[in-house]
Amino acid sequence: MNRTVRTVILALFLCAISLTIFLHKVISSDIPLFPDQTYQSWYVETKVFIDSERSLLSSEEELPDLIEVQLPQFSSRYRLIEEDFINDGYEREIETRKPFNNRVAIFNNTGITGSETLFYRTIVDEKGFSNGSESTDEPVSITGRRLVNQQFNQFSEDRAEILEELMENAPDGAINSLLREARSRSSDRLTLAQAVYELALRGDDIRIQTLTETLNVEDSSPKIAAFLLEKAQVPARVGNGIKLTQEEVYSTDFIQWLEVQQENSDRWLAFDPVNLSFTEETPYLTWWYGSQDPITVTGSGDVRLEVLVRPNTDQGLTQAIWQERATFDPFLNYSLLKLPLTTQRVFQVLVLVPIGALIIALLHQVIGIPTFGTFTPILIALSFRETGLMVGIPLFILVVALGLLIRAGLNHLQLLIVPRLASILTATVLIMGALAVVMEHFNINLGLSISLFPIVILAMTIERAAVMWEEEGAKNVIISGLGSVFVATIGYFCTINDYVQHIAFAFPELLLMVLAVNILLGRYNGYKLTEYLRFRALQQQMSQ
Repeated sequence: MNRTVRTVILALFLCAISLTIFLHKVISSDIPLFPDQTYQSWYVETKVFIDSERSLLSSEEELPDLIEVQLPQFSSRYRLIEEDFINDGYEREIETRKPFNNRVAIFNNTGITGSETLFYRTIVDEKGFSNGSESTDEPVSITGRRLVNQQFNQFSEDRAEILEELMENAPDGAINSLLREARSRSSDRLTLAQAVYELALRGDDIRIQTLTETLNVEDSSPKIAAFLLEKAQVPARVGNGIKLTQEEVYSTDFIQWLEVQQENSDRWLAFDPVNLSFTEETPYLTWWYGSQDPITVTGSGDVRLEVLVRPNTDQGLTQAIWQERATFDPFLNYSLLKLPLTTQRVFQVLVLVPIGALIIALLHQVIGIPTFGTFTPILIALSFRETGLMVGIPLFILVVALGLLIRAGLNHLQLLIVPRLASILTATVLIMGALAVVMEHFNINLGLSISLFPIVILAMTIERAAVMWEEEGAKNVIISGLGSVFVATIGYFCTINDYVQHIAFAFPELLLMVLAVNILLGRYNGYKLTEYLRFRALQQQMSQ
């Protein structure tokens, strides 16, 4: 059996494995084939980063003794399908606290030292969409007089009398004045709550400013409104949560809203300040109720909280967990979808690299497009994802051109190769830094593209181009440079395609087919397309 036959058999074997796993995941696990197949569920992750503090009397680093973290709540709209914790070195306890049944994770230090990270992850499913039905939540109309888009006058009372009352009995004067004005514009509990909320939005009102300073809150209308309603003997609370969207959100800020208890009922109605209406269910994922912080720390050490939310495209995994099956599909249980979201973001880019390499192999081996090396166009294509073509292409050409000028100057010094490469690398970093400063003045922010832009590869590209210039002339350097940009542009359009990104990440087993095609290309020894064109011109010359 010759090598070509063995190569074909190996490629077919890899394709068979790839397609078997792929079809199993599509048919049995119901993972969506397309990125626009949206399922109403999300991955929600919370990370608590703990930085230890060194004691003045001891060289040992100390961590907080007790950390309390608020957890998402179950509601009639959302359910938490699965909850995972990582709390090495800390004992964990989940406690439900009255009066609003807030769920709190309590982590007790067991004597560890050094920096640690606490991790919480859950899958959130929207009940109204879990069985394909639409959500039936309808806004509850405000009874009595509606105050839609009504502009309040500056004060309904004489301003001099308000200021005098505030000076004599602050903040009680501010509270009484605000409640009198709200009651004059309301007919029942709900319209009173609306009037109070609209008053709380008036940041230029001296009464609101007085309460803001007294309560020590910054731009928190729900907290001020809830405080005033409690003073008016109206049960009210502040909800804290996050908005679940179809886009990945990193370091989510918690949103606050006002809820009021309905008269003669145990139901709480959430106030929507946009539509000026109350609903039975808030559109947010409720995290906790109250004015407390999302995390409380006892002891030494700095602690910060980060929340990451990503739409869940893995319906099969979600449904398997929801139905509490005894055994899960191993292709789902041990997949990229089970990694932490921050790690998934890295692999969302890494799985595109083999696809870019395949494109380069096809263009180089079959068509015959010359490039600067093998992996340079891939890294350039990934950097174009951050900069865009309009900025990325001129940036690449400019850096290489300036690097060639510097390389030409170093060539006269006849440096050894390693110091010369180090000098070119240093010059490349300086060029990138200077360009970043200049482009900032034109409101062109490179951001992460600087880290993704292959600084070292650029330095090697400059060296390779300089050697090629000396050995083969400027024409071949220009052709290879343009070929690299052309291939990187094709790779760029492939890597930004939503379907390619989704397929590569949700079905990484298909990379085995990419491997099979690369193996087959490795045995291809026929003419390249550019060689056919070149030899045809040669044949025409010989025939003449």
